[in-house]
Amino acid sequence: MKRQQIDRLPLRPRGSSRDRKIQGLDIIICVILVVYAALIVFPFWSAFVVSISSESSYLRSDLLLWPTELDLSSYHKVFTDNQLWSGFGITMILLIGGTFYQLFFTVITGYALSRNKWTGKNFVMNMIIVTMFFGGGLLPYYHLIRVLGMMDTIWVMIIPGAIDTFNMLLMRNYFASLPAEMEESAKIDGANDIIIFVKIFLPLSLPMLATIGLFFAVGNWNSWYNAMIFIPNRRDIWPLQMVLKTMIAKASSNIERPDVQESFSQGLTMASIFFTIVPMMCFYPFLQRFFVKGIVVGAIKG
Repeated sequence: MKRQQIDRLPLRPRGSSRDRKIQGLDIIICVILVVYAALIVFPFWSAFVVSISSESSYLRSDLLLWPTELDLSSYHKVFTDNQLWSGFGITMILLIGGTFYQLFFTVITGYALSRNKWTGKNFVMNMIIVTMFFGGGLLPYYHLIRVLGMMDTIWVMIIPGAIDTFNMLLMRNYFASLPAEMEESAKIDGANDIIIFVKIFLPLSLPMLATIGLFFAVGNWNSWYNAMIFIPNRRDIWPLQMVLKTMIAKASSNIERPDVQESFSQGLTMASIFFTIVPMMCFYPFLQRFFVKGIVVGAIKG
């Protein structure tokens, strides 16, 4: 009797035939995902095909899906353009120096605001949050930059972005979510605030640091607005995206004036775009997994 009862117990999950075959809904989901992926990949593929095609094949085809006449002259002009390489060097300075600069001030501010109440903490926190919803306007900002003497300098693309409010709040929430007992036990052992921050909290916040660092890196890589406003005449310190913007504007104007065209404008534009996006596309997948993990962890406690 007991043997029969034991045999009837669901000791092993038994998969039904329904679980072992593809359902109609699975096919629909796969089709939707394939179409969605194609819509994402197609613009990149189309731009790449245009960049390696000749001007005559581009003009003959309404929709160029495959290069019929291979022409790499656009990439040759891009890789021999000193202005692009100069912009690439400036962007690397912003990417490395600016990212570490922003990370430093954002992390220490988030850590300070996550600690127990100190005099003026709520006031400082409220003033920082206000900047998320209200801005002083472009004219006061321009006047401030001019008064500080940062016009026509590379510092105008680094110093004003010391703290990003959203990223700072993520770091603050993450630090606040860590057990307070770790800090208390470290203080009992004689550690001061700096040692606690450097040896305890920073190692535990590596996922958040990677996430926020990637946010800052992408922002610095795509930086061009401050260059357009504050350093329009210093082409030697233009970032890569500002150089690309100028090249696209020039190529677009040359399309309407065939008599002044020196090269295939559309191909040169697409090759320049790939020159600027490929490095970030290669770097992004390695840190993408930190995005969701860092944001979710940072949002546990507010």
